[in-house]
Amino acid sequence: MKRWLWVITAGLIAGVALASFISRDPGYVLLQVAGYRLETSLVAFIVATAALFIFARFVGRLVAGILGVVPGVGRWLGKRKEEQNLELIQSSFDDVLNGNVTALAGKAAKLEKSSWHSESRAKQLRQWLLARQMRSSQKPAQLNKIWSKAAASDKAEVALRVEYITRLYQLGATSDVDVVLLESAKSSWQDALNSVLAVHQPKNAEQLLERLTQVAASEKSGAASLAITLLKANALAGEAGDDLLIEAHKKQASEHLIKALGVRRLQKAS
Repeated sequence: MKRWLWVITAGLIAGVALASFISRDPGYVLLQVAGYRLETSLVAFIVATAALFIFARFVGRLVAGILGVVPGVGRWLGKRKEEQNLELIQSSFDDVLNGNVTALAGKAAKLEKSSWHSESRAKQLRQWLLARQMRSSQKPAQLNKIWSKAAASDKAEVALRVEYITRLYQLGATSDVDVVLLESAKSSWQDALNSVLAVHQPKNAEQLLERLTQVAASEKSGAASLAITLLKANALAGEAGDDLLIEAHKKQASEHLIKALGVRRLQKAS
């Protein structure tokens, strides 16, 4: 009881002191915006600002209450959002089945914002679209444009890089293939890239062979060593190249060696 008495007394004293101070100098505030002019005292301005803040807070809580508390409204909004997400996923699935890559690419941003979104799914979708766009490209310039816009993390994926190089080869851009293969051999070499060397002999084979030799010295997978064998076999004419591939396959079986040997046999037959 005594505590509250002291608080009330202190409040009255502070109020009287503040009123006395304000009566002598209430302050002055001038607001001028777009030709409109507002003059008021500092006290009135502070009171109005506080009232506006309280009103805005009240309105915010009221809106939050309507959206989340009022029976039916919050549930309806949530259900509507789920239905929209479901429609988006279903239409995207139809695009996949119909091979409509362009339409699906346009929905990618919406899919990432939906409840379907996760980092792994977004990555899978992005890479799936990139692979399909590369396969549907009809000119090397179009393919290179698609690849240049791809994320650095996607370009680092071996499967996508092989897809890119393979499509370049199919479109006849062998000079671009040679450049990309040489870039790929800077610090490492993946076995999937050997599928390209099985059917293609780069014009810069000597440079590529030099880099692959450096990689092979420190690698354990044997992918670079296999690439060296393919390059050497492709450089040999006649039975010598075939024998090299056969001997290498006896030591370590590989589908790339069989593929390279098959290509050589077909070339001889034609």
